[in-house]
Order: sequence, then structure tokens, then C-alpha cells
Amino acid sequence: MKSGILSFNKGLFQQHARSVLWISVFFALALLIVLPLGMWMVFMNAESLESYLPPKGKNGVFTFSYPFQYITYLIFPVITGLILTSYMTKKGSSDFMHSLPFKRQTLLTHVYAAGSLALILPILLTGIVLLALRSFITPPLYTVGDVFGWIGLSLLIVLLLFAVTIFVGLFIGATLLQGVMAYGVLILPGALIMLVLGNARFFINGLAADVYIDRVMTEGIFLVRAASILERPFSSLELALYAGLIVLLVAVSYWIYKIRPAEAVDETIAFPFFRTLFIFSLTLFAMLAGGLYFAEFLDGAFGWTMLGYLIGAFAGYTVMQMIVQKTLRLSWPWKGFVLYVVALAVLLIPTAIAASMYEKRLPAESDIAAVYVGDNVDYHSMDLPNSMAINKNRVAEMEEKESIRQAVSLHEQLIKNGEPSKQRGYQVGITYRLKDGSRIERQYYLKDEQLTEMTKGLRNNQEFKQTTSPIFAISRPEKISYLAVTDFRGTRELRVTEREEMQALMQALKNDILTEPSRQFKVDDFSQVGEVQFWFTDGQMMSVPIYMDQNQTMSYIHGKVKGGNNFASADQVEEAYILTTNTRKRRQQLISYIYDTSFSEKESALNDIPVPAEKMKDFNQLKQLMNPKHLEQESNKTLLVRWKGSREVSVVGVKE
Repeated sequence: MKSGILSFNKGLFQQHARSVLWISVFFALALLIVLPLGMWMVFMNAESLESYLPPKGKNGVFTFSYPFQYITYLIFPVITGLILTSYMTKKGSSDFMHSLPFKRQTLLTHVYAAGSLALILPILLTGIVLLALRSFITPPLYTVGDVFGWIGLSLLIVLLLFAVTIFVGLFIGATLLQGVMAYGVLILPGALIMLVLGNARFFINGLAADVYIDRVMTEGIFLVRAASILERPFSSLELALYAGLIVLLVAVSYWIYKIRPAEAVDETIAFPFFRTLFIFSLTLFAMLAGGLYFAEFLDGAFGWTMLGYLIGAFAGYTVMQMIVQKTLRLSWPWKGFVLYVVALAVLLIPTAIAASMYEKRLPAESDIAAVYVGDNVDYHSMDLPNSMAINKNRVAEMEEKESIRQAVSLHEQLIKNGEPSKQRGYQVGITYRLKDGSRIERQYYLKDEQLTEMTKGLRNNQEFKQTTSPIFAISRPEKISYLAVTDFRGTRELRVTEREEMQALMQALKNDILTEPSRQFKVDDFSQVGEVQFWFTDGQMMSVPIYMDQNQTMSYIHGKVKGGNNFASADQVEEAYILTTNTRKRRQQLISYIYDTSFSEKESALNDIPVPAEKMKDFNQLKQLMNPKHLEQESNKTLLVRWKGSREVSVVGVKE
């Protein structure tokens, strides 16, 4: 006895195949033009193919023109699915197809067979042409393995999109909406999670929303993930999951089609339950988007955020009802909106309990293997070059017991004093790596004055200084080509090329960093006067800032670097002032003044300094004062200098 699913009818298959034949032809033409023909044109016209060779470890077929390939993957499978299921959206066609002497499972089998064949054949044909073309292109742009890898991944992407389109078509009664939702179901779940996280960070203290949102964006949305396979190829687990998803969608679709109501052709959404789910889900999406809009612009102001939720929910619910009812003359079902509000209120109870537990969770010191503390949750965000001379793991986590103890102590204070995300707060990120392999990530926002006081102990920690300073990431100093000392304007460059001099300057920088408090959480530091650029033999560059109060670095540049005697010296000063900054209010006034002054294009003398200021007129006194031995990061007395030929100023504390 033949299976109702597997039984095959030649006439039915030909009918479906003819309807998508033109799709298959255009898909094949698109791939042939983008890949074999594109490669041949490059081969015929390029003077050298070296620039087109793929980076080591990359698939040469994908790297040639993947953005154009991906566009074809997004378009043709969805169009194929829409055409093959279009009979479900028209009453005449639906009645005719369902009157044929075939079970619904048989109809769906022929839909899958015709569509899959229309998508598989162009990819296989392109693969065969690529294999034949390879022997004519020297040097070859891809390997045989690259071609088979390209065929496999291309089939995975297009068949998944095709399966999703068919699956969605079983629920949707309008072709246009089906096309939108074919992409939407691959985007909306991840986008909804991102919106939830984006809103939750305004209410949950410590929520590491930024890193979670980034992960959902790059890992949880298939269309985004598939677009990035050049940089991050699919893992074996991902390949298995996506292949399994295709099988699951196809299997479930047979059951869904079997119970699909015959009269659903007249409905926007075929099943009442999913109609309600569709309305509520997109209403929630609109509500969260409305709240986030006001929260972002108004620093999470509670009243305005609530207003945004109300406006978004009302607008979203209304539009969804228009779509479902297929009319602009809307019968507004207020009971459904009340049900939505009640359901949301019920869900908020366990959410609030979970949020409270999340806020208070603090790992035991004995369970922590390592910890990272910085102005971001992810230490990989530090701007380091991809050079063979750099070991990025050196500026990452802290493992010493004292460092872990200080990090936990800081975390305890942040739980008490931190605030949910505010646009104007300073960010502090903490990431624990526990001994069981799991991670705990937290993100806090503090006012500047809170930050300085809370992090004082940590900023004096030697391990913390090393893990937050890029110079300690240099693991192979022999790969340094030369050093370049530049002023803060970048108008003058002093090169250091002798190996011993480079090592001495590098050591001076390290000594200063280790003897002064870390500047990691020092807000509004205006004492930088230049930088040391490390140029490596592989062409990469890394810069390390130079500050006025760094004694060993400044002394070495002035005394040992050729032409460095005038670097950030009194000779370069146009005017200087000694300021009284003995209160927090005065320091804040000075910071505001510096920001206002730095945007001015005039080079006239400074005036209207908002704190008590004494202009320095004695050059010798200024020269002596600018000796780094007399300077420090912060003090009740502050030196302010304006450099010649510039409106830029530098500010540093004066030792008393």
C-alpha cells in the first residue's frame, strides 16, 4: 500500500514544476553571472589575480562575491514558496486543488518536491560549472573542496528559507503578508528579545543588556548570522541545528496542513489561536518600541516611558486588528486589548521576581576563576591591532586572589549604588569566569564622582593596571619595527629606531603606568599631551597615550629621544594658569569650561575662567613647574596650559 505522503503523481508534479520553472531559470542565471561569469571576467581583465585570492582558511567561492550571492538566496526561495502555496490564498484555486483525488499530504509533498528541485538544480549546475572552470583560471581562486562546501551551505540556506515560507503559508491567508512573515519569523523573535532587553536595562540594575543584545543580533537571527559566514563560518552545531530545523518544519507542516480549515482561505490568519498570538506579539513589539523611543531620548524617565508603552500598544493593536479584519473601518475589540493588558500584568509578576534575583546575585570568591572589570562587559572591545606581536589575552582577566576580592567588593557597592541604564551615566562592566566554566556578566552606570571613589582601590592594583593598559599586550617586542612619538595634535613625529632606545622608552612607559593610579575609570582626564605609536613589522600599529605627569616617559623623551627636548615643554606654551580646584563644584566648572573652550576656533587668550586663576608670567617658574616631578593626576591646585598655535588646552594636578 502506497504512503499518502510519498505517493507521486506525474501530472500534479509537472503542474507545480511549470509554475516555478521561470524562478529556477532566473536563479541559475543569477548564480552563473555572479560566480563563474564574474570570475572569468576578472581573469580576463585583471593584471594579477593575487588580490582576489581568498584569505587563508576562507572559502574562495564565498569570498568572491558573497553579498550578491546572499541576495539571491534571500529572494528566490521565498518567491518559490509563495508561488507554490498561492492556491491556498484564493478560493477558486483552493477549492479546485482540494477537490482533486489526492490527500493533503500528497499535495504538500508535490509542493516540496517541485520547489526543492527548482532551487537545488541551479546550485548544482553552478557548482559543476565552477569545477569545470577551475582548471582554466591560474592561479585558481578556489579549491574543489571550496566548491562542495559552497554547494552544501547554499543548499542549507535556500532550503531553510523555502521551508519557512511554506510553513508560514499554512498559517497565512494573504500572499503579501506571507512574504513579509517569511522573513519576519526569522527576525521577529530575536528582535522582540532585543527590545525586551533594551527596555529592561532601564529597570534592572546591573543588566548586561548591551552584550546580550549583541549576541542575539549576531547569533539568534538567522538572516544576520547567515550574512556573516565569511567572518564567522557556521559551527558543526549550528549546521546540525539548521538542518534539524528544516526537517522539523517539513514534518510539522504535514500535520498543520492536515488540520487547516478549508474556509481559512478567506482569513488573514488561518487558525484563531495564532490569530490572537499574531496580534498580541506584534502589539507587544510596538509597545516595547514606543517605550524604548521615549526612554532613550529622556534617559529612562519613568512617566514618559509608560506613555510610550501606552501609545505603542494602542497603535500596534489597532494596526494588527486592521490587518486581521482586512478593513480600515475598524471594529475595535476593546475586550481583546483588556485581555492583553491583563496577560501582560500577570507575566510581570514572575519577571519582577526573576529581575530581583538577577540584581542581587553575587558569586562567591571561591567559585571565581578570573574576573574582568572595565568600561565594557567584553574585554575584547579594547582596540588592539591583529598583530603577531600582540597577545590579547594579556590585557583581559585578572586571576590573583586580591584582584578578585577587590572586584567582588566593587560589585557589592555597585549593587547598592548603581543605577539602571542612564544615557549620562558612566558604564562599569564586570565579567566573572567561574570555575565550572560558566560566566556572569553585569553592567552598571554611575555618576562620575561615585565612580572615582568606588574604584580607587582597584585603580591602584598592579594586575588591574596591566590588564587595562595596551602596552602590556605586546608579547613579542622583537616584532616592533620602530616607535613614533607624536604630540597631541599629531603635527610632529619623533622616530625611535634603535632597538635599545625602543626598549628603554617602552620600559619608561611601563614604569609610569605601574607607579601611578590607573586611568581606566578617571573621567575627564585632560592631561594627555601625545602618544607613542608602536609600529610592528607586519604593518600594524598600536598607540599608547603620554600624560604630562608621567615622569620617566617625559624625562626620557626630553633627554634621550632626538628632537624631543621641546616635546610638550614650556617653550610650546602660549599661556598658563594656576587654578584653585579644591572643591567638587570647582572641578565640574573647570571641566565644563574646557569642553566649551575646545570647540572654539579662536586662538585668543583664555578668559572668563570660572574658578580662581592666577596667570603665570615667569617663564622659568613655568618651566620648573612643568617638570613631571611636580605634577600628579589630581590636586587642589591645577595647572592649565594653552599650546602655541592652538586653542587646545591641557590640565594636570600640581603637587602641594
